[in-house]
Amino acid sequence: MNAVRRCLAFLACFVMSAYTPPYVTVVPTQAAPRAGNVWRRPTDKMDMLFVPPGEFLMGSDRDMAKYARKLCQDSSGDLAIATCRAAAFRDEQPAHRVRLDAFWIDRMEVSNGQYESCVEAAACDPPVLNSSFSRPGYHDDPAYEAYPVVNVDWRMAARYCAWVGARLPTEAQWEYAARGPESRIFPWGNAFEGSRLNYCDAGCALISDSTHDDGYPDTAPVGAFPSGASWIGALDMAGNVREWVGDWLASYPSRYAMNPSGPETGELKISRGGSWYDRPDDVRSANRGGELPDYSRHNLGFRCAKSLE
Repeated sequence: MNAVRRCLAFLACFVMSAYTPPYVTVVPTQAAPRAGNVWRRPTDKMDMLFVPPGEFLMGSDRDMAKYARKLCQDSSGDLAIATCRAAAFRDEQPAHRVRLDAFWIDRMEVSNGQYESCVEAAACDPPVLNSSFSRPGYHDDPAYEAYPVVNVDWRMAARYCAWVGARLPTEAQWEYAARGPESRIFPWGNAFEGSRLNYCDAGCALISDSTHDDGYPDTAPVGAFPSGASWIGALDMAGNVREWVGDWLASYPSRYAMNPSGPETGELKISRGGSWYDRPDDVRSANRGGELPDYSRHNLGFRCAKSLE
């Protein structure tokens, strides 16, 4: 990365630091940090947030699934009958209690600038495509230094996280960081609010919601929607880009689970959080996606996590 790109990356990190309450900087091995405490990862200068141990309801219960179907129907028009069937939400059920140990998770999605540092270190492969949905040049354009990296498959995301001394979050960790102990439907609460995220609204090619325009026909800079922060201060956990997690896709258990990490093998890897290309029902924190590990797309990125040591 040349000097201009490094300067832009530094400024982006500095600006984004204004999106959460004042820093309480800790080290990742500290015995008793508090929820939302920040540790800046030295390799890529990403802020990681502390998530304390706790329990939550993972998945969607009957009322949550009913609300999801209504959101889907309201934004799908003539496609609602085919798109919004109850079966489309069945992989979020049964809702079940999950207990997690403490961990750390990235405050924001990994950016183009951060990922490029890994490429320059010969630890990561370049994105499969340099473009985004509407931009012929994206990954290597300094104007998009602080935008989320896209067009990376699951293995590329996992390799980056390993490079920075972390890993992809488990599906349960990702959902808990988004929903919290109250098991909110969205990171900010239980009702959809289009001003809190980048999703497929009036400026999107699909136009799932013509009543709102977030100003972005494609990805937005990481952290550009601070009002959409989760209970620990994590940003963009709804919208902007979907995010790879570590687990293979499988049916949920019906019983209480402790630190679940999914099956040891499978066919599809899970993505979470919805994107700029998705409807309101797709950006709910319980929504699950499943893709082949070598799949990559213009609306799919990632963030990293780390166990408490």
